[in-house]
Amino acid sequence: MNPSSFWRNAVVVLVLVNVLFALWTGGYLGFLGLDPNPVREPERLDNQVAPEAVQIKVPGTVAPQEAAPASAAASQ
Repeated sequence: MNPSSFWRNAVVVLVLVNVLFALWTGGYLGFLGLDPNPVREPERLDNQVAPEAVQIKVPGTVAPQEAAPASAAASQ
């Protein structure tokens, strides 16, 4: 076995493994029963406490709730 055929075979095997992995992760092998298990954590949603209270703030801006006490103190 000469070295050039070894490296050619190694490249072919690696490309084949990468193609099969891409097909598996994409769900294209589902007809064979080889779907990847999706990662789901429904218990995280159940454990949330008041998710509606989360507010996204942009740096450098002041929310209206925070501005009201400051403006009331300044007017007195």
